[in-house]
Amino acid sequence: MKAVFRDGEGHLRNGWKGLGFVVTSAIMAGILMWVWTLLPDAVQPFLPHSFFGFLGVLLVSLGFLYLEKQPLTSLGMSLDRRAGRDLGLGVVGGIVIVGMVALAGWAAGAYHMERAGNAQVASIVKAAWLMLGVGLFEEALFHGYLFQRAIRGLGTRWAQVVISLIFCLAHPFNTAMEVPTRIVAMVTTFLAGWMLGLCYLRTRHLALPVGVHMGWNWFLSVMGFGVSGNESRGWWTPVFEGRPEWVSGGAYGLEASIFCVVVLCGVIAALTRWKGSAAPEPQALPRPEQAPALNG
Repeated sequence: MKAVFRDGEGHLRNGWKGLGFVVTSAIMAGILMWVWTLLPDAVQPFLPHSFFGFLGVLLVSLGFLYLEKQPLTSLGMSLDRRAGRDLGLGVVGGIVIVGMVALAGWAAGAYHMERAGNAQVASIVKAAWLMLGVGLFEEALFHGYLFQRAIRGLGTRWAQVVISLIFCLAHPFNTAMEVPTRIVAMVTTFLAGWMLGLCYLRTRHLALPVGVHMGWNWFLSVMGFGVSGNESRGWWTPVFEGRPEWVSGGAYGLEASIFCVVVLCGVIAALTRWKGSAAPEPQALPRPEQAPALNG
């Protein structure tokens, strides 16, 4: 039984660490998001619930790192010039990726864009703030402690497969969508998880994937497309021309468009060839035998 939970050196296996992290993070984030509902209505827009979710994951990450006697920077979390640069580059990158998908759909005659009559600058800024919180929350959850312990236990390639699959399944897919559209949306989300994992692996920092995640979601909302099935209102509104949903993405958004799959494959190929700004080898992370075993 001991071999199931601990390795030959007596350390808790990385799989159990990851499972414990996910369960604990879900509980803590859920509690803090419930606390958010108790805030006055006037305060909630300035403190989106996504930031409370991120705070929950951050606190759990700190707790697990404390047990392993490792600093928060080991997860690629820091506030410095490099982080700011990578965050900015990521935001631009996310916007460019979505822009390429949107342009391809427009060129294929899947929709045309109309300017929204009630668009306000304040709502666009608010959307950017919200999407920053979403990027922080999801990247800390999927590509922080969990991803890095998966790399230790499974190796980089299988860790990418497992975490990208979890990332995909964690997103809701409306069963009312047509089957081809749902398949495209799931493939796109899996590829997006793989791309974000590569962003971390090439920099060993979460700033780049957070920026890409933020820019991606924000630009979708600005353009008026759905964000993973969530309705958004931006400066423009897409008017669909009756093409199949798997071409336009439909109400789900561009993430359900086949053009998104094509563009993401190209981005993944480019990131795979990019040497990055930090050593991409998993050995750059502390080896399990170098870290003290968890108590209990």
